[in-house]
Amino acid sequence: MDARRRLASLVLESGWSVSAAAHESGVSRQTAYEWVGRARSEGVAQMVERSRRPKRLAQSAPKSVVDQVLTIAQQYPSWGPHILYALLWPDGEAPVCERTVARILARAGRRVSNSQAKPEATIRFERSEANELWQADFKRVGPRRHRQDSMSILDDAFRYCLSLTQVPDQSLESAWSVVWEALGEFGCPLQFLTDNGSAFRNNATWRWSLFDLRLMLLGIQSCHGRPYHPQTQGKVERFHGTIEREIQFGQGDKLQPQLDAFRDRYNWLRPHQALGMRTPGSVYKPSDRKRPDKMPEPFFPEGATLRKTHEGVLNYKSGRYKLGRAFTNLPVGLLEDEHGTLNLVWGNFFLAPLSDFKV
Repeated sequence: MDARRRLASLVLESGWSVSAAAHESGVSRQTAYEWVGRARSEGVAQMVERSRRPKRLAQSAPKSVVDQVLTIAQQYPSWGPHILYALLWPDGEAPVCERTVARILARAGRRVSNSQAKPEATIRFERSEANELWQADFKRVGPRRHRQDSMSILDDAFRYCLSLTQVPDQSLESAWSVVWEALGEFGCPLQFLTDNGSAFRNNATWRWSLFDLRLMLLGIQSCHGRPYHPQTQGKVERFHGTIEREIQFGQGDKLQPQLDAFRDRYNWLRPHQALGMRTPGSVYKPSDRKRPDKMPEPFFPEGATLRKTHEGVLNYKSGRYKLGRAFTNLPVGLLEDEHGTLNLVWGNFFLAPLSDFKV
């Protein structure tokens, strides 16, 4: 606290700039501004350490639930929270979540170490045939102070670079223009993998985006990596690392010719270890699933009931269902499956039970 008062005194009493005082005290300018602001409102001498306790605390689990968890944990001392949770509430109607069970055990000294916990299964997107899966992502390229946006599309199986194109920004329309051209040249893949960037995914709800809906109308399943896990798009991420290492961007050089030259070299000249030292271009074959000349209008499976949404919300049989912004003012299909469950459908894809969207 003395260091904070000294910094505030340098600014308020000695006339130092915040930047100079921050440098003298060895803190960031943001921290310095915070301390100076507190000194202005409280006075330098009255500055005190504030409590770090949260203003709002999560509600504790009921004592009956705590006792129930600890009782069964005592019976099965080697079982972790996942198993105990399933044992206590096999029907899934639990008063607490699994993480709360883990916290109850931890407070009782029953913490399960990471080495004992079952590791999370890794989702692998590896494909063995061309056009089973394409990966796409944006990349800032160019000289360090004049970097611009580009978009890459890679075939998962053979690492063939289908597109490496300079784009004006990372918007949906910029991304779709690149995808549309690639589909026209190489045909349609079965699946299309991207991250959760704003052009590809509806970040507000983690549901379907307009990008996803367009792909599905072309018969392409859209999939996304887990948020904050870029390793899911490992091939395109590594491809971008190769760009950084191999292209020497000069000041004033036009960007697209350099990207074209690199793509040609990567596809046809550079041997790839994962391909038995063959080049991607020597093993990749375009898809037989040709892209139509224009984007199809929305269509649905036979027997589907059609309804129209208003700003992504569907009103159906006295129920209100929030489908997401991508469906704004678009028709949707409702179709029962063999189990009698009413599902939301789009194109030839069953998306999810309608009940999942009820609000």
